[in-house]
Amino acid sequence: MKKLFLLMLTIFAYCAVNAQVTTSGMNGTVVDQNGQPLVGATVVAVHTPSGTQYGAVTDKNGNYNLQGLRTGGPYSVTFSFVGYQSVEFPGLMLSLGQTLKRDAFLKDSQELEAVVIKADGRNSSMNVNRAGAVTSISNEQIELMPTVNRSMNDIMKLTPQASSTTSGLAIGGGNYRQSYVTVDGAAFNNMFGIGGNLPAGGSPISLDALEQVSVSVTPFDVRQSGFTGGAINAVTKSGTNELKVSAYLYSKSDQLQGDKYDGGKLSLSEMRDNTLGFSIGAPIIKNKLFVFANFEREWNTTPGNSRLARTSDSQDFGKDLQYNRPTTSRLDEMSQFLIDTYGYNPGAYQNYSVKTPGYKLMARVDWNINRNHALNVRFSRTQNKYSSAPSSSISPFSAGKAYDKDLYGRTSIYAMYFGNSRYYQEQNFTSVAAELNSRFLDSRLTNTLRYTYSYQYEPRSYDGGIFPTVDILEPTEGGASALYASFGLDPFTEGNLREVSTHIITDEIGYTIGKNRLVAGLQFEHNLTTNGYQQGGAGYYVYESWDDFKNDKAPLAFRIAHGNNDALAQAYPQFTYMQYSIYLQDEINFSERFKATVGLRFEVPVYPSISGNENKDFTEIFADHGGYKTSDMPKARLSVAPRVGFNWDMTGERKYILRGGTGVFNGRLPFVWLVSVAGNSNTIQNGLTLYRDDKDRKIDMPKFHTNVGDMLEDVYKGTYEGHDLAANTSPTILDKNLKMPSTWKSSLALDLKLPGDVNLNIEGIYNKDFNSVTVTRLGMVEKEGGIQLPGEPEARVYWDSQNIKNKDGATVNPYLIQNTDDLDGYYASISAQVSKTWGFGLSLMAAYTYSSSKNVIDGIGDQVTSAFSTNTFNKNGSNVPELGYSSYVSPHRLLLNVGYRLANKNGASNFGLYYEASQLGYIGSYSYSRYSYTMYVQSGKYQDPVTNDRGAVNLIYIPTRSELDGMPFTSDENKEAFWNFIQKDSYLSEHIGEYSKRGGAVMPWHHTLNFRFSQDFYVNVKGKRNTISLGLDVTNLANMLNRDWGNIKQVSSTNILKYENGAYTFNKPTWSKYANTISTWSAMFSIRYTFN
Repeated sequence: MKKLFLLMLTIFAYCAVNAQVTTSGMNGTVVDQNGQPLVGATVVAVHTPSGTQYGAVTDKNGNYNLQGLRTGGPYSVTFSFVGYQSVEFPGLMLSLGQTLKRDAFLKDSQELEAVVIKADGRNSSMNVNRAGAVTSISNEQIELMPTVNRSMNDIMKLTPQASSTTSGLAIGGGNYRQSYVTVDGAAFNNMFGIGGNLPAGGSPISLDALEQVSVSVTPFDVRQSGFTGGAINAVTKSGTNELKVSAYLYSKSDQLQGDKYDGGKLSLSEMRDNTLGFSIGAPIIKNKLFVFANFEREWNTTPGNSRLARTSDSQDFGKDLQYNRPTTSRLDEMSQFLIDTYGYNPGAYQNYSVKTPGYKLMARVDWNINRNHALNVRFSRTQNKYSSAPSSSISPFSAGKAYDKDLYGRTSIYAMYFGNSRYYQEQNFTSVAAELNSRFLDSRLTNTLRYTYSYQYEPRSYDGGIFPTVDILEPTEGGASALYASFGLDPFTEGNLREVSTHIITDEIGYTIGKNRLVAGLQFEHNLTTNGYQQGGAGYYVYESWDDFKNDKAPLAFRIAHGNNDALAQAYPQFTYMQYSIYLQDEINFSERFKATVGLRFEVPVYPSISGNENKDFTEIFADHGGYKTSDMPKARLSVAPRVGFNWDMTGERKYILRGGTGVFNGRLPFVWLVSVAGNSNTIQNGLTLYRDDKDRKIDMPKFHTNVGDMLEDVYKGTYEGHDLAANTSPTILDKNLKMPSTWKSSLALDLKLPGDVNLNIEGIYNKDFNSVTVTRLGMVEKEGGIQLPGEPEARVYWDSQNIKNKDGATVNPYLIQNTDDLDGYYASISAQVSKTWGFGLSLMAAYTYSSSKNVIDGIGDQVTSAFSTNTFNKNGSNVPELGYSSYVSPHRLLLNVGYRLANKNGASNFGLYYEASQLGYIGSYSYSRYSYTMYVQSGKYQDPVTNDRGAVNLIYIPTRSELDGMPFTSDENKEAFWNFIQKDSYLSEHIGEYSKRGGAVMPWHHTLNFRFSQDFYVNVKGKRNTISLGLDVTNLANMLNRDWGNIKQVSSTNILKYENGAYTFNKPTWSKYANTISTWSAMFSIRYTFN
């Protein structure tokens, strides 16, 4: 047997990222009435709903180990041995990714003839196989959890170490991107990296399709990887031997949205969101073949532009009014002209709504091939989109040669855009998972073979057909060049694409021998990321007047983007990332009371060779400045992740359990950062920008064309050939020695069973990051002596440009993605959680978590530019990384979750209550748990860092009174106002004489109370019980009860100090209740009919 095992290991190791957990397990010991182990006893576990059987035979120590079991239950487990009375344990439930401990002792059959049936034994809820911090969420908990958005994020909030952010859930010290989400082992992350933590708008699969969810912060199981935050694993529902069909409707609207808060009343726009769905689970062959399917169709209606055009030129317009400058007569004239002349309908410009339908589909087949082999295959697809107003950007046009987009752009009071200038951001997600679980040698040898495919496809679409972007200008009364009307596509819509395909193949074997269960696996992952982005892909014209456009006069400005190839076809930047992984693990049962897990995971990331991505101009100008190239790729380096975990049942009664472990976990970078290496290199994409009044222009201004081919022919006359382009002014460079970010996680926990069957868990976690990743700006040099600001104890670093010019004479400052030098963050938390379940249907969980976390950068934002300049507040600028507090980790978090089901013969009432209190607030439209006090220099209308590195603004120095007296301010009153603010601020007052820290200040407390109620009515149909359920979900219930409750606070700005012309100016921040629906209640009605 050992030779066979070693042979299989050798084969697997010769052939082989993120092996994830999709099944459960059960183990234990079988003894006789004298406590002696029974060798060869038979263990049969039956998944009661499907009749699926799993069998094992005990070894010489009386031990058995069943792995690869279907999650959930209930299970009925029978222990038998010749000459002994059989024992059956019914009603056992299995949690995803966990192994249930179930021992049995058998009596001599002469003493007792009847089969003994025992209920689930005492303290069975105390898991003696778990080592790390894991939150298991059952289907019953999912059904009782209040959720209006119906997103997995709402379910994962039950994790004590989680924090809510604008873009999704942050877990275990990682930001919202640094967790790894799987469903049936398939990746369900937002792999591209633009937007929230989950694809498909945060809802890639219906909650009605999920059986269980498991959130692991410190899983010391080597099968899990790809994260520095948490590992979220979910499994979908399966069919059973009983036919079960349900149809349901969820409904939301602006009528179910609160509009009152402490401070005012919101003006709500029309909104309707209806979801019609059904689920079916059925046997195809009883005990053998099953199917489950879920389908949802969603209809969304949202308002278009809420602004109105004037009915005459004499009518007033402005921000405080509903009207913008354009008049209905002129806009109607434009629309009719476009229809008559070009056959193009630009769409309505006011009083219209936008419909965005979508759907979710999931289908799963489970096949019990025989007692030892089971296959499941799952397919899911979500099609979703949202409508967005056109961008206000005019890039790459210069404001001085076109118009000021900030003051006079598409969304200003001076202009109106037509409806077909809006775009739909598609959010489509497809996933396939196939898994074969096999058992050999009386279940001592197991094998799991899994293939998963995930496809994130997010193009833009639009109504009205393709038409170039056209901006029509008309001067303001003051003579400023201002936009009047905009029609045609958004400038960046044509050719816009975000796409990631992920293939993962995993093979894992396990072998139980004596007290050891050996696990070995190998995995191969392949990711292909494609990005499409063009500035003026459909053509972009700016006309000085409507008459100029009508009469086909030369435009004021023109832009066309195209591929840098002879055919001028758009080229899509691509980036391939692969990873090979091998892992080995030994689960050791040293005794009935002490278990340990020891494992090693080996990972080798492989980057592509992109020699064709080398921009020769860039290579030449940086030859003496580090020798960087746009084709630089990190080397393939082996990463070793050792892990150790233990579980000690201190008394053997499952009442006092000490558990913990330590291990290394390797994370990821957003693929949008990586694909920008190819997208920003200026090798495959090009474009042409022309200005009518440019005296050095060598190409004539084109006529107006609706077809891109005609535009290109007009400007190039068929002469364009692909060629070496000038270096991009802001390309992305990967350091050749780049390693993926990693963390060393450790945890120690005490699980206690208190009187009254109350579970108490106290858990401490400490993560120490290494290989932290940062983004810096090249082409800059530190100025000798730096910059000494008045009143500060030391000079700050000041950055000067090295004036590295490309062949067009433009300054080049690349972004470099690299690891920091011995500068790494940490995460520390301690949680206390109490839970109890009563037999009459009530369950309660309450938790408190204290957390502290520091990092090099928050890693938020959708682009490399954001990673460099968003929240990277440092004393010496973004180019000098330093540790700061993680803005997304709340120091304190309280959590309460209550579920109650009151059943009787006619129906059941179901209640769910979720309460959360944490430190959370808003700056602008983004939420944070911590914030920073910063300063800036004014550069025109922009606020720039005093260190001149073109990154984020800088942290302030908090002066003493004597230092402040020597600091020049624009007025003495302003200086005193600054000092008064310092004294009254809880953070600044405690750090006088210091430089402030990034994230040093903490947001105020925010309280959320969500509620769910559903009433089940039983209906007898032909002897079977069908159910009609009426439900109501309410988020922010407190606000529904009182408009002053449940509001979230917003600060106007934390950029409080301006330095200009040698003097400071203090800008006092103001706090208010955030005038947004996040401060008010919202509700959703539901109705469901379940057929049995």
